Amino acid sequence: MSVLEKATLILDLVAQSPDASTLTSIAQRLGQPRSSTHRLLSELVQLGLLFRVGTAQYVPGPRLARWGEVSNGLSDIVRISKPAMVRLRDEVGESVHLYVRQRDRRVCVSAVDGNYELRHFTEVGKPLPLSVGASGKMLLAFADATTLAQELRRVANEPLSPRAPSLEELTAQLDVIRETEWSMSFGEREEGLAAAAVPIRNQAGVVNAALSISGPTARLTAERLEAFHPQLSAAAHEVSASQGWSEPLSRASGAR
Repeated sequence: MSVLEKATLILDLVAQSPDASTLTSIAQRLGQPRSSTHRLLSELVQLGLLFRVGTAQYVPGPRLARWGEVSNGLSDIVRISKPAMVRLRDEVGESVHLYVRQRDRRVCVSAVDGNYELRHFTEVGKPLPLSVGASGKMLLAFADATTLAQELRRVANEPLSPRAPSLEELTAQLDVIRETEWSMSFGEREEGLAAAAVPIRNQAGVVNAALSISGPTARLTAERLEAFHPQLSAAAHEVSASQGWSEPLSRASGAR
């Protein structure tokens, strides 16, 4: 068992315990000597992940609490979006995924499998690049200037795959994505995979997630993805509205 695994187990034990956990109880649950367990606990206390009460009792620390607050916000969008994602899957039959940006990566935080035997699967929690894939490009298009510049430099120096867009292609695509709020990809990250994505906005109107449908390129052509555009956009608007976002009247009128 690695040190990281041991630390994670300790945090789980302390978080799940209704009372303060003791050094002895933690060492027994881990099956580790008290001495090595104590050293690891001391490091976790120094990092602010645990807080020591008395001489040998531990409770969740302030940094863990801050992470919990962030996690609760993430849990909210996962919970809010699930009904719309399920309905969208039932309407189009394809896999539906919800992505958020974490620094210079995108992460799938929720997934609903498609109805077909041959369908796309993305592991929830797995970091993926921003510069390839419909959802990645959608999140990159609305990212802050620092993240955007950093990712464009990366693309210029080292393309991620043979079918990944070049710097010039990606820059042009991002301009179109910002204008249309619509993104598509065909085999950019994974050969044979097609996807389309639209943005989700929070109460302030900031794009805080991307909603996508995906499947094999043999079934999802550009024309078929375009045909799903209304359903995908409607689902994203539902989630955005649930977060308190209201589309400006001028924009809504122009879209009709």
